[in-house]
Amino acid sequence: MQTGQVSIVSPGQLETQMKLSLHENFLGIRTPVKLADQVLLGIIPIFLIFLLWVFTTSGHKKTINLPEGIFEGWEKSPPPDGTVFSDKIRLTIENCSLKHLSISSEEDETLLLKASATFSLGRIPARDFGNGVRLSLPAGKIVGREKPAAELAVKSEDEQRVTETGELINTTLARIEKKPANTKTPSLLKFAYHYEIVETRIISPLILPSPAEVYRSLPSLWSDRKLPLNVLYSFLRVGAGFIVAFMIVFPLSLLMGTFSKVKALFSPLMLFGGYLPIPALVPLTMCLFGTTEQQKIMFLAIGFAIYLMPLFVKALEEIDNVYLQTGYTLGASKFQMLNKILLPMALPNIYDAMRLGFGIGWGYIILAEMVDMGSHGVGTLILTSQRRGPREDIYLVLIAIVVMAFITDKIWDKVGKKLFPYRSQER
Repeated sequence: MQTGQVSIVSPGQLETQMKLSLHENFLGIRTPVKLADQVLLGIIPIFLIFLLWVFTTSGHKKTINLPEGIFEGWEKSPPPDGTVFSDKIRLTIENCSLKHLSISSEEDETLLLKASATFSLGRIPARDFGNGVRLSLPAGKIVGREKPAAELAVKSEDEQRVTETGELINTTLARIEKKPANTKTPSLLKFAYHYEIVETRIISPLILPSPAEVYRSLPSLWSDRKLPLNVLYSFLRVGAGFIVAFMIVFPLSLLMGTFSKVKALFSPLMLFGGYLPIPALVPLTMCLFGTTEQQKIMFLAIGFAIYLMPLFVKALEEIDNVYLQTGYTLGASKFQMLNKILLPMALPNIYDAMRLGFGIGWGYIILAEMVDMGSHGVGTLILTSQRRGPREDIYLVLIAIVVMAFITDKIWDKVGKKLFPYRSQER
């Protein structure tokens, strides 16, 4: 093959590359992995975690029959079959009563009595309400209704006779309208309700809600609690803290990475910051700045500075001395050594440190925003969800943080490829 010749991959070769080959040298050391294998291997642990999540948050399902009543919010017309209630719903049943039975010393059963019919309520909370009963149904679904028995009517021959024009003569309705007063009362209307017994879950929903519960909580979090606005507030705070830290750390790191005595001057502070626990900065910045917006930005700036400074200095110190000796040989000044040799060669690694540091900031923002319940931000959403509920929002906010961090990381990656295209070239 001549130099510079472009190789074209045929559809057959592309199909061969996309075939799975997990069985071939699975434990090979530093062996190339095909794209299809990478995708599958990346999905497997995520899928297993999701299955474990579903298994530990799934309880036994149960279907019970109940007499028709008035659902809260459905006073004008009953909910149709297939209606799903994502949260508890109240049901008021008139002209009925409750009866409690003791099955054992630890378990009681509640029965609902209406029109000589008995309905077992299981663990559904119920109480007397006026001349009836009010139930608090768990989240579930109306799976169907039992049709009342049709009224008996004697059909004569003339009611089933077809006229010459093909029309059916049916006088059943007229007979029903003229039925005597002693006709039997229509059958009791019933419906079937399907729900989950949350007490049978391996992990309580207060600790870990199910994937379906988390998904159903998304519309409320998005619109009522303004998730996009809170994410924007957090992003602006992370950006502001990062800029403040960069304006201080970058010039100081250049001096420390270039001049040995300047590094010796600030090394104790850098070492002290490396062992300083970041959560300890929260009460410190609160003492200095209160719970204002300035406190959040300064907390993030200090956290960024502690993380970025050692990486910036290391990027400068990793440059080989041979380049410095070449610069001295050519008569370069100290400023030229820094501006023409050290800084250009260290910039790619400095950029990588900035990219990693900005991602770390999304972990720091939780600590910054949890101290002020009145402020916006993802940290405030997590804290209020933990204290007041719903707990499902905690997991949604965490997912939103991961998604936002992933998007910003990809933006950093794209910009890095534009600034340093030679780094992505294959050797």
